[in-house]
Amino acid sequence: MLPDIADLEFENEALIDEDIPTIGKSFLFDFKKGEFVMKDGKLVILEGTEALKIWITKVIRTEKFRFRIYENKGFEDDEQYGVLLEDLIGSSFDREFIEAEIEREVTEALLLHEFIISVDEWQFERNSKKMTITFAVTTYDETIDMEVELDG
Repeated sequence: MLPDIADLEFENEALIDEDIPTIGKSFLFDFKKGEFVMKDGKLVILEGTEALKIWITKVIRTEKFRFRIYENKGFEDDEQYGVLLEDLIGSSFDREFIEAEIEREVTEALLLHEFIISVDEWQFERNSKKMTITFAVTTYDETIDMEVELDG
């Protein structure tokens, strides 16, 4: 005789929503003006994908080890907030080397966020002393196309 299906116990190994990290919140920041955006005298709060886009852009535009406020904040001892790109942009290194280093630095920095799974589909565009990088960030929910302009 076969057991009744209702009597069987199954171990649920699927991820429960609580197991997936959340993106969190952020404040809208105007990177061209260098200031937070305010509406009706209050900072504009972003959630979800828009908050993650601000975090990504801020990480890429923050030079690692420059600001003491970011020392060992939320990461392991050997991990720091930001990237080391300042000496690459506008340098005399081969273009292939510069692009490979930017890709490596940015990928390592972004993968510190527990919601980000991968960073790929890289493209680089150089204009005088500026470089625009475009890439795709894959999260638990979606793939986000990003474009960040770097000064050099």
